[in-house]
Amino acid sequence: MFIKKRVALILCSLLMIWIQPTIIHDNTHIVTDSYVSSLSSIYLEEHTPIIIESNAAFSDYDFEGSGSSQDPYLIEFLNITASGSHSVAISIRYTTVYFVIKDCYIVSDYIGIECWDIADETGLIVNNTCISTSMNGAGVVAVELRNATIEGNQCYGFAQGIHLNLADRCTITRNNISDSTYQGINIRYSDNNIITYNRIENSSQHGLAFVGTSNSNLIHHNVFLDNGYEDTYRIDGERTGTLTSQGYDEGSQNLWYDDGQNTGNFWSDYSGSESYSIDGPSDASDLYPINEGAPDSVPSDYIISLVVLGVVIIPVLCLITYRYRRRG
Repeated sequence: MFIKKRVALILCSLLMIWIQPTIIHDNTHIVTDSYVSSLSSIYLEEHTPIIIESNAAFSDYDFEGSGSSQDPYLIEFLNITASGSHSVAISIRYTTVYFVIKDCYIVSDYIGIECWDIADETGLIVNNTCISTSMNGAGVVAVELRNATIEGNQCYGFAQGIHLNLADRCTITRNNISDSTYQGINIRYSDNNIITYNRIENSSQHGLAFVGTSNSNLIHHNVFLDNGYEDTYRIDGERTGTLTSQGYDEGSQNLWYDDGQNTGNFWSDYSGSESYSIDGPSDASDLYPINEGAPDSVPSDYIISLVVLGVVIIPVLCLITYRYRRRG
């Protein structure tokens, strides 16, 4: 029995080593809720919701790190459930120290992770899974900040997967957002953000929307799949129109493609040879939409990872079996 448990533990450890880079770096791979849930039970610590509203509050939770740029506070490997109509699983406000929120599994009735009015370049939100139980709120929220990074997160079933408001120069990359009951990503009154390599799927309205004076944002190499299944869109409950695109733009000078590589985004409803029009008064368009290659095909790095996993596991199992037989 001891040997079997030992083998199971080693297999689980090797599995985690294998899937971690796959989740972060492959924007075409969506992890199912049940799969992530099983992972959370393996290696995550159950924790109550985290509310931080000052630098000193980090020490109340005994997180690793000192808050410096070289040694940020680490909020990691936690399993958090937040219940209530305006509940938040992790909230950080009014801080100036450095922190990283990573590898957490969050179930929330309203907000998964929110950062408000934090100092420039101090926040990194990476590789978390946020699941809504109410089809309301947002998975990741960033308000009144600059230069934050939101990378490799999974957001399921919120009104909006990711929401920015008065947030500039942020990087939103390699996130998987699905089944949003409003918009996949909502950018409000926010400038000079970079939105790349995200997969946004099955939002009821637009997969990505720029609202208000959101200017000079860059959007390319994203995958937009089957967003906008409603007939009409509504912005702030007051601006409506016929939904004809998976993107919306009422800002200015937002660039929906990489002008250096002449490469835009993948749109599942695009089958033409010209530009892809974006809904909204800005009359924006993706001049170089990607119209080739199946976004749900198995990527080459996934296959390589599988081969490497087999190469690692087989010798380990042989070694364990050999030692067990010798003891017998």
